[in-house]
Amino acid sequence: MPVTIIVGLQWGDEGKGKMVDHLALDASAVARFSGGANAGHTVETPMGRFALHLLPSGVLRQGVAGMIGSGCVVDPLALLREITDLEMSGITVADRLLVSGKVHLVHPAARVSETFSETGVDRRIGTTGRGIGPTYVEKFRRRGIRLEDISLPASFSARCREKADQCAQEYGLDNSAREALLKDTEAFIEASLSMARYVGDVSYTISRILEENGTVIAEGAQGTLLDPDHGTYPYVTCGQCVSGAACTSLGFGPNRVGEVVGILKAYSTRVGEGPFPTEQANETGERIRKAGNEYGTTTGRPRRCGWADGVLARYATRLNGCDWITMTLLDVLSGFEELKVCTRYELDPEQDLALFETGVRLGAHIPVYDTLPGWKEDIRGETRWDALPENAKRYVETLERLAGAPIRAISTGPDRDHLIRRDT
Repeated sequence: MPVTIIVGLQWGDEGKGKMVDHLALDASAVARFSGGANAGHTVETPMGRFALHLLPSGVLRQGVAGMIGSGCVVDPLALLREITDLEMSGITVADRLLVSGKVHLVHPAARVSETFSETGVDRRIGTTGRGIGPTYVEKFRRRGIRLEDISLPASFSARCREKADQCAQEYGLDNSAREALLKDTEAFIEASLSMARYVGDVSYTISRILEENGTVIAEGAQGTLLDPDHGTYPYVTCGQCVSGAACTSLGFGPNRVGEVVGILKAYSTRVGEGPFPTEQANETGERIRKAGNEYGTTTGRPRRCGWADGVLARYATRLNGCDWITMTLLDVLSGFEELKVCTRYELDPEQDLALFETGVRLGAHIPVYDTLPGWKEDIRGETRWDALPENAKRYVETLERLAGAPIRAISTGPDRDHLIRRDT
């Protein structure tokens, strides 16, 4: 398959990093196509546990090229820190990394702007505070700063300083805050200019790889339900999260796509504000949170937890055109007497899934559950489908039917080899 696109089917945190790392074993390159340092992809390898925010997960495989597409926004300081951290762990990525000159850079002023936008209960979205939203706003206002702008260093530096001054005036920063912003801006300028070695044409490079019969993994960030067009607006991110965004960000035609793989957590989680029909703000939710260690990779915030939602799974699977699905964190549900799965909403009795086209925003929908028997056996680390308890198999098969695509892989733990490959 020339290009395999990996997307999350929920509100992010589905475990995409592990599957990208797994598929990257035979890939020529892995390319991030959305988001910024607000993402957090965690991968456990024999060399340690790594949490990546900007670098594509595939760079943990030696010899695999890493790319960042034009649809991403990049904090140069954060990216350079990631590169340095990996090098200190014995993983050199500098000679394998290519960043599109068209990516927009996250200026320190964007973080100031986001802090002010999140002030006040009525306006809170629950962002990560990394300046991602304001950077996308500047992009579409045609006032953004792109990495390619460093080709004119003097002009680039002057523009960055001007943006800091404008921010200080707009928000009425006191002397201390203004000086801090100016200091951060100088560090931002220095880091941006030092990224010249990584700048390149991602679209052209991918086309060359494909012409030579290589393979590319397109790695998404966040999840479908956070997509600004198709997610739970306005409680969404600003970068596109669906599979189609891979083509526009990385610069290849849809005829290059071999398959789309959706990542679906065995239960549901969400960070930040917004509707969550199957949320369990009770002992059940707390039990899932503790068992799954559900705390944000980027923010450390506790994730909201709840039952699996078959309606949203089918919506996201259809929207992305998933060929197959990986289910993650099935082992977290071991020990529950019974498990619930949302099969429909009371406002959607036909299960026609015209969820966001009905004019009724998600949140007014009341989930209707099927109750399935749980299993007591500890399945952490299991690698064989036949070895799973019958109730665990039934649970997987139920979500497979509801989602509308085969579940061909099941993650049963954090390690690379904690994976069941299943033929369906």
